[in-house]
Amino acid sequence: MESFLCFLQIMFVVLIILSHHQACDATTNSNNQTYCPPSSCGKITNIIHPFRLKNDPTACGDPRYELSCKNNMTVLTLFSGKYYVQEIDYLNYKIRIVDPGIEEADCSSIPRYFLTTSNFTNDYIYNDYNGDPYQIDYDSSYGYIIYLKCSKEVKDDPGYVDTAPCRVNSDSKSYVYAFVGNYWERKESNKYLSVGRLKDYCKVNLVAMSSLLDIPNVSVRDDVPNRSLPYEQIHGMLLYGFQLSWLSGACRDSCGDNNRCYFNRTTADFECYESTDYCTYPLGIEVAKRCDKVSKQRILAEDVILGIVKGNTLQQRYL
Repeated sequence: MESFLCFLQIMFVVLIILSHHQACDATTNSNNQTYCPPSSCGKITNIIHPFRLKNDPTACGDPRYELSCKNNMTVLTLFSGKYYVQEIDYLNYKIRIVDPGIEEADCSSIPRYFLTTSNFTNDYIYNDYNGDPYQIDYDSSYGYIIYLKCSKEVKDDPGYVDTAPCRVNSDSKSYVYAFVGNYWERKESNKYLSVGRLKDYCKVNLVAMSSLLDIPNVSVRDDVPNRSLPYEQIHGMLLYGFQLSWLSGACRDSCGDNNRCYFNRTTADFECYESTDYCTYPLGIEVAKRCDKVSKQRILAEDVILGIVKGNTLQQRYL
């Protein structure tokens, strides 16, 4: 009998400890709102909404922004690839990640995954809350790094950066080059790998994303496009990683599912309005007002101009 009572006392203490632990994980206030304390993993010590760790309480964070903690590294799963989280900027809604294949102490390490900006939407679509959770941020400068394997040495294009100093290539019968480009450059720019610049004895092995600005200890060629960039610096760009935006999710949190929103980068606030409070003039200019509230004279003038333009176009077509 005494042993049974002792067992009940032990179970009672265990239940108290467990209930206290759950209360520390997630608590509910008087307004029926759940409070979730920040989670942490490795150097990322402030994981809060919309992000969550895999084992956080179900009421905490957004499942679309779930992270995991492996070997003391915060990991983001993206297109079946697993990237290391380097930084989360809650003020500007950006997260910086790096390919796990890149190692700081080994410049022969190369990215594990094939990834370009084409995998993402450009910035965020105002009311597409069911789209991709991450977008390209147009305020960031994105670069691409192309790895090319060539059957012979490239001598006439400084854009082809030899990876030999870092011993990236294990095949003695071929050459591996890295080409750094800017996604926003015009096609005739020296920073753009056009079809005409691709050697017929080279093939593309891998394309990786990188940020081009604010990279410590890396001087990206800007005013000197004809000077080769050392491969060690290219490795530094990959080591820094790249930024993605989660503005679409933040927009939904601020304005709801049925409203459109605009992120004012000057005030760092979201401006919400209903879909009906958005009008497009005949010439394609959009304003955040209902169409019955905009200038009728302007609509009429633009309609007339548009009619004249279309008329001239038809005239030229049949003359």
